[in-house]
Amino acid sequence: MNFNNMKSLLVLLISVFSFTAFAQDINQAGDLFNEGNQAVKDNNFEQAIDKYTKAMEVAEKVGPEGEMIVINAQSQIPQLYYKLGVTDFKAKNVDKAITEFEQAIEYGNKYNDPGTVEKAKATIPKLYYSKGATAYKAKNYEEALSNYQKAVENNPDYSRAYYGMAITYNKTGETPKMKESFETALKLAEADNDDKMVTKIKKNGKKLFLANGQKGLQAQDWDKALNCLNASLSFDADNADTYYYIALANNGLKDYAKAAEAAQKGLSLSADQNDDYKAKFYYELGNAYKGQGQNTKACEAFSNAKFGSFAENADYEIKQVLKCN
Repeated sequence: MNFNNMKSLLVLLISVFSFTAFAQDINQAGDLFNEGNQAVKDNNFEQAIDKYTKAMEVAEKVGPEGEMIVINAQSQIPQLYYKLGVTDFKAKNVDKAITEFEQAIEYGNKYNDPGTVEKAKATIPKLYYSKGATAYKAKNYEEALSNYQKAVENNPDYSRAYYGMAITYNKTGETPKMKESFETALKLAEADNDDKMVTKIKKNGKKLFLANGQKGLQAQDWDKALNCLNASLSFDADNADTYYYIALANNGLKDYAKAAEAAQKGLSLSADQNDDYKAKFYYELGNAYKGQGQNTKACEAFSNAKFGSFAENADYEIKQVLKCN
């Protein structure tokens, strides 16, 4: 065999070998891709990701002929990470789920799947909220706040996370932060037309600030009481009892004009109530007028307060203190 014949044979052998290797690679990539498909059907998402990844690695070596395998595998991976996240969240493996949703975002951006990216981004704040709620129930308030804050970092418009922060700040005694968080939560819930959340925020905002105001009154910490009671009005401006407590606090501070104003507001909101209920407003109104030296008005107010549990004290003010005619 001459040199030229040997050269032709060698080229032929190389071509055959190359074609055989190519065929093996493209078949291997196809087999791996099909194994990934079967793993998806079996809900084995981790295995499916592994198979699709390996199929891509092999197909990329093939070149243009393996391009469709690469594209189809890439289209599956972000969604599989999302499905893994959902599965682990349902199994209460919340930390693992968060990592998987983050991977869904990473690969969604890498492989041009904006739909999965959007879904994962919307889900992560809810998982941090869930972690915060769990920590709150366990009275781990520092951990609860940390997770609520992470929820807000991922979605600054998430009203529920701000609500969670508010009720947690109530437990830690951070009243200014509690007020700010409640107000932000309410603003966002109203903007989302989330009526159920709006109702919940208003109900609990009023309730907690009112309770804190009452504690301030019991401790005769009038300023603290007023701060909380005025904050309560942000969530229910027409609650008569709140104005009664505001009248009490202002009388304690000797700010009699404001005490009288609050008592009168409470009375105007209590027009349909019985005399026993209205007696407390008249009693504080009497104290406010007495403090201002308006004894005639004070006598009249105390006369209107002579009902129920206020009857004895009102009668004492009329007969022994003011000596009303």
